[in-house]
Amino acid sequence: MALSIYLATKKKLISHGVKNTPDGNLTLTDKGLFLRFVRLERAQRSKSFEAVQEAVQAIESYTESIGKRYLALFAYMYIYFSDGTPKLTRPDEILKDGVVRKTKEYGRAVTDEEIVISAWAALKFDRYRDGFFRALYSHRPNPTSA
Repeated sequence: MALSIYLATKKKLISHGVKNTPDGNLTLTDKGLFLRFVRLERAQRSKSFEAVQEAVQAIESYTESIGKRYLALFAYMYIYFSDGTPKLTRPDEILKDGVVRKTKEYGRAVTDEEIVISAWAALKFDRYRDGFFRALYSHRPNPTSA
């Protein structure tokens, strides 16, 4: 029996570490934010680049509106760690005629659109990961004094 889209989304978010910080946990506890991630899951299942971009933009706008823009990192991770991302990338091979062969292996057959979606998410993830992770882990609650 397949998981409901809500449980599948929750499971995926947890696997990406959302429970590791109080702010990350908002992706599960803030209904508006969680439903935007469900929309992202639907878009990813549809394998539509435009739908995925729109869903990510909705997450970016929402996280910005609540003052936690760095939570959009989980949207990039959500896509980046998917079947459209190569499981193995071999080093470039330069052939005798100067042509470069790039070899990437996937966990299953993927469409060109799935590859584009994952490549786009990889670019976003690489661009923002350091700053967003820093912000995410710097927003821990202060321990109370005894």
